[in-house]
Amino acid sequence: MSVPQSVAEILSHHVTFQLECIDRMYLNVYVPALQCESGVVKFFRSHRGHPFASSALMDPMTKSFVAGMER
Repeated sequence: MSVPQSVAEILSHHVTFQLECIDRMYLNVYVPALQCESGVVKFFRSHRGHPFASSALMDPMTKSFVAGMER
């Protein structure tokens, strides 16, 4: 009888990742709803639960993302 494993557990035993160098890496994400003001307002009010949308709300999210990428 075998114990169910997650995909991550299975891959950790069978996949090896080797990296020599990254010269440049770009991450491009296209979210159509966030391409206009009303979509950004909806994101901050409905999804994030803020009473109003402000560019000041983007700063901590951006810094957290950049810090995560640098780690």
